Amino acid sequence: MKQSLDLTISEKKLVFAMTISSILPLLDSSIVNVILPAISNDINASYAYIQWAITIYMLACAAGILLSPYIHENFGLKNAWVSSILVFLISSILVGFSYNLVSLILFRCLQGFGAGILIPITQSIIATHFAKQRLKPVMALIAIPSVFAPALGPVFGAILSEQLNWRIAFFINIPLALLAFFFGGTTIPENKTSKYNMNIYVFMTFLIALILFFITIKNITSGHFFDISNIIMLVLGIGLMMVSLVTNNKSDNKLIDLSAFNCHQYSLAIIMGFLTSVIFFGFMIFFPLIQAINDHISITYIGMLLALQGVGAWLARKFVYKSLSEINSFLIIGIGLIISAISILIIQVGGSASEIIGFTVRGSGLGVATIAVLSSPFEFCEKNQIKDTSAITRVIQQIGGAFGSVLSGILINLTLDQIISVNCAYQIMFFLSLVFGIIAVIAYIFSYRVNTKS
Repeated sequence: MKQSLDLTISEKKLVFAMTISSILPLLDSSIVNVILPAISNDINASYAYIQWAITIYMLACAAGILLSPYIHENFGLKNAWVSSILVFLISSILVGFSYNLVSLILFRCLQGFGAGILIPITQSIIATHFAKQRLKPVMALIAIPSVFAPALGPVFGAILSEQLNWRIAFFINIPLALLAFFFGGTTIPENKTSKYNMNIYVFMTFLIALILFFITIKNITSGHFFDISNIIMLVLGIGLMMVSLVTNNKSDNKLIDLSAFNCHQYSLAIIMGFLTSVIFFGFMIFFPLIQAINDHISITYIGMLLALQGVGAWLARKFVYKSLSEINSFLIIGIGLIISAISILIIQVGGSASEIIGFTVRGSGLGVATIAVLSSPFEFCEKNQIKDTSAITRVIQQIGGAFGSVLSGILINLTLDQIISVNCAYQIMFFLSLVFGIIAVIAYIFSYRVNTKS
């Protein structure tokens, strides 16, 4: 039976506003990847360090996602959404006026925080307003532009950056955010608020631990790994992470319920989500920067290649994933990552034909893999764990993307210092993607044996 999608004028405005607010973070992220070289050249920041503009964005986004339940419950959906849109809007303007690496990173941090709150709040508004009978068709309607945003973003950003100025790529958020604010501000219904006590101690220790980890990893390749300060940061980061996890589990006021991790298959699904995000975002950042170093290639051309990755993902999701839906999720992830690894070898060959084929193939592989990693944890959790699983999968995606950003920075740094060649950097990316794919296949074998025994 086909689900009804009869919407009132007010509901159409609401759906329009939620569509814009759902694509804003996606569009922004896809645009930034391709204009990094232009930003780096303009503010005189090294290619090895400019990736921190993405790393800090993803970390702040993860923080925003973890804070969103507190903001939702204490201030209401409408106030939370309006506030997150305004934070994203103001920070986008500030990023556009960045004058050095420090200001860029600080303003990107604020922007990521706003996006992190905006993403789950948008989903909550849709789920709260539309009944179950209309929820799926509304979500499908909103998902259409959300799928194409990562494909169109790189081309759009590249053209703006090359023909005009990279700063306009951030200023374009202004009319979009104002449109969303205009239609959403008057149509989002008020909802009751309740007292939600957030475990701020667990939140802060977890976040500080992550930051220390990233700094430590970055120092590994800069010759300061055995410095006493770096060792202290590493030990402190590990200690704070352990403290945050133990405190969270023992607390009556948990930041997030981690009980689903008692299921080994659930844990494997989350790990695969992390690894897939590492290789996905890592290469997305690595390729434009390595090309800028090596060939001084057109930014518009790079944008078109990244757009082809989005097209490949859309094609795979539309025509391939349905036929694979009955296959074990771990096997789908493994196949997707192995295809991604092969695509890196194709891209490494160089030349327009190889790069076009390579990015389309890469998009198809990662297209099916990302759907599987986002859905697989829900196969192994209880109904009362769904809400926390939604937050966990999104936070892990952001953390994995941040690690991928650091990985790309490490490879760029090693290439600039002539410690490794460009070809070697590509081969490392290939090897990691292949290993992650093999890990997923091993997880599939483990999962199959567990299901057989049960």
